Amino acid sequence: MDKKFLKQLARWHEDDEFQKIVDAILALPEEERDYDLTGQLARALNNLEDYETAAEVLLTVEAEGQHDPLWHYRLGYAYYYSDRFGQAKERFEQVLRLTPDDQDACLLYTSPSPRDTERS
Repeated sequence: MDKKFLKQLARWHEDDEFQKIVDAILALPEEERDYDLTGQLARALNNLEDYETAAEVLLTVEAEGQHDPLWHYRLGYAYYYSDRFGQAKERFEQVLRLTPDDQDACLLYTSPSPRDTERS
């Protein structure tokens, strides 16, 4: 992948310009979207609160993601914020199996679901 393109994606991420990331990646032919770009697309979709689409995108590279804690985290995040808490918990458990000291995954894994906090 073109380093200039990757640097631009990183700048947009730093500037919270997530829609630009989505548009740029989706403008590429599918055969040019590798595993890393798919992950970046899903991250941008999560940041745009399009969690269902982010999960769908991540599942297209499920076989490649099985040993990648970041893939599991991004999928867990998408599930968590789309109220699919059981599935989210499974993904965060996998992150913690692969990287036991991942504080972000631990926080979401141990957090009550937003539904649980609404009942309090």
